[in-house]
Amino acid sequence: MTFFSEEFITWLDEHADQIDKESCQAADQLVERIAAEGAYRVGVPEELGGSGGNDADVIEVLKELARHSLTASFISWGQRTFIDNIIKSDNPYFREHYLEGLLSGEYAGATGLSNAVKFLSDLEELNVSIVEEEGQLYLQGRLPWVTNARSDRFISVFAADFEKGGRKPLVIAVPSDAENFSRSADLEFVSLQGGNTASLTFNRVPLKEEWVLAQDAQAFLAQNRPAFLGYQFGLALGLAERSLAEVEANLSVRSVLREEWEEQLDALTAIQEALYSGLLKEGYFVQHPRELFQLRIDIVDVVAQSLLLELQAGGGRGYFSNSTSGFIRRWNEGAFLPIVSPSAVQLRHILEVS
Repeated sequence: MTFFSEEFITWLDEHADQIDKESCQAADQLVERIAAEGAYRVGVPEELGGSGGNDADVIEVLKELARHSLTASFISWGQRTFIDNIIKSDNPYFREHYLEGLLSGEYAGATGLSNAVKFLSDLEELNVSIVEEEGQLYLQGRLPWVTNARSDRFISVFAADFEKGGRKPLVIAVPSDAENFSRSADLEFVSLQGGNTASLTFNRVPLKEEWVLAQDAQAFLAQNRPAFLGYQFGLALGLAERSLAEVEANLSVRSVLREEWEEQLDALTAIQEALYSGLLKEGYFVQHPRELFQLRIDIVDVVAQSLLLELQAGGGRGYFSNSTSGFIRRWNEGAFLPIVSPSAVQLRHILEVS
């Protein structure tokens, strides 16, 4: 069963390589095209303009996108994670003023919480500070890597700490037209170039009260970390499924790979079942984050092994520059998954020291 229309999938397949390699018009259209399919309404309560569903349903949508383009899935992870944060915030401002625009793709949601999630695990300090001058609060700092920061009409969410201490860090969302807020040119990647990934700089941005999503960043992030990390699995699950499907299509002539193919298929199924089971038990991964971290580490290994099998199953034809198999794009996409923040190494470090 597929979520997306045949027309959209055809368009995505036709543009997948370009979106992967270039900052281009097709990439700029992605959020709105995906939104037009109703993708960002999945998992959002109907009373808020959504179509209902749960976290597993959201991941299924992201999985389907990843089978065709990891870039499309990655920006949708950012969009959907941003939506999740404003839904769960006690502050109704962004729900009342921006939620429908985010669901429709009019606004892009640039999730800059990777720094905050690492902060939560004592891996690094927050990159943005809150400075007080004559009773006015200002944002000062730089987020070096934020995806889905479209050239216009985007909102970024991140955590910031008070420069002088004494108060808890805040979770803040800032519209792209804010005073003294700027976006760099797109960062240059070997893959996922169309993901609108840039650095964001805050040069004494006056902080408005309505922008504060949470007064206690650590508590808010701990509650929302399962969805933040859980939705990321959609990228890996979809890419691995597509790769293993390509292997299966070649087993008649590469039967020696069958046992390894079955092993990876079983591992993929086990990870997905454990993920969905934990996400659908309220608060389970909040109380047992180590299990979620281990699953994230495990899925990276499955993707790597699946891609290696695909290379062996397809043989040399996938290595030609004019090949239409999409293998090289998937190979490059797979190289991104171990380093997407929090990275597999960072998660291993957390498990080792905690």
